[in-house]
Amino acid sequence: MARTEILTVLLGLALTATVTAIGWEGWRLYRDWRYDHLLPRLEQLDTGRLSDPRLLAAKANRLAAQGKWQQAVRIYTRLLPAAEPPLQARLHYNLGTLYLQQAAARWHRAGVWDYSHVVTLLGLAREHLRAAVRLAPDDLDAAYNLEYALRIQPPPRERQPSKWRGHKQSVFATLPGMPKGGP
Repeated sequence: MARTEILTVLLGLALTATVTAIGWEGWRLYRDWRYDHLLPRLEQLDTGRLSDPRLLAAKANRLAAQGKWQQAVRIYTRLLPAAEPPLQARLHYNLGTLYLQQAAARWHRAGVWDYSHVVTLLGLAREHLRAAVRLAPDDLDAAYNLEYALRIQPPPRERQPSKWRGHKQSVFATLPGMPKGGP
């Protein structure tokens, strides 16, 4: 092959690669523009009709910020199985943080009286934060929240005092024929 033919082929390949890169960036810009138009109206978007996991995650983030954490948890858990690993790590982090916040709120509000709820929420937080750290080991926020969730533990539930008011003469059982009931 002549030198001019090689240059022509290389220029054609470079032009094709450039056009492909421009097309790809154009598509990404259009997608981002579309998301920017939808973000202010997240409250009106129907979660059943949305198919883009990033928009659903944004809606769940907004719901969590508004204090509607149960709705946010529903959306996060619906998204988890089909999400790609980077988004899945973020969803696990968000779920773990939500559960951790709810456990702290219940603990501060009701104390030991709500022990079973607090321990359950802490367990869920630990599980999701472990998954987030496993999927994204370099995420320092997830590692910090996991460390925090592992370190806090409400005090064990105190046993109710016994209402039995009798008295026992001996520590041994009363056996017939034995003086004082034992050896």
